Amino acid sequence: MRRGEIFKMRWADVKFETNEIVIPQTNTKTEESRTVGMTGRLRNELQILWDSSPRDLRGAVFGVTNTIKSGFKSVCEAAGVKDFRFHDCRHTATTRMIMAGCSHTEVMKITGHSQLTTFLRYLNIKTETTNRVASALDAYVSELSQLHLASDRVH
Repeated sequence: MRRGEIFKMRWADVKFETNEIVIPQTNTKTEESRTVGMTGRLRNELQILWDSSPRDLRGAVFGVTNTIKSGFKSVCEAAGVKDFRFHDCRHTATTRMIMAGCSHTEVMKITGHSQLTTFLRYLNIKTETTNRVASALDAYVSELSQLHLASDRVH
């Protein structure tokens, strides 16, 4: 989710029963509503927040009214994390969804990207990805070679 979508999130948008968060069109950059799934970890953390909240479905989930820039910077410094922005979380999530085997079109729908060129800027190719692609290519070429050998034997 985009930072603004997260900050505008209300408890009514969190659907614990279906493990989803509904992002209303009024809260999205593209003005199109969408739904994102919750991982088990996110669901657990949101449940903890809900349990300690006033349980008002109209209430903001995180209570952010302005910005978190200085707070986020301070937390990163305290943790020894350098050169990291809040938006980097979005890049990481996008890359991890693709690495987990989700299709580009599914991930684009979830992240709210309507343009492939913009979406591709969010993908960071990792060593595991390049090695997986190279292995897949090796397997494909090997399979083709086996098919050609078998075909030559038949003729």
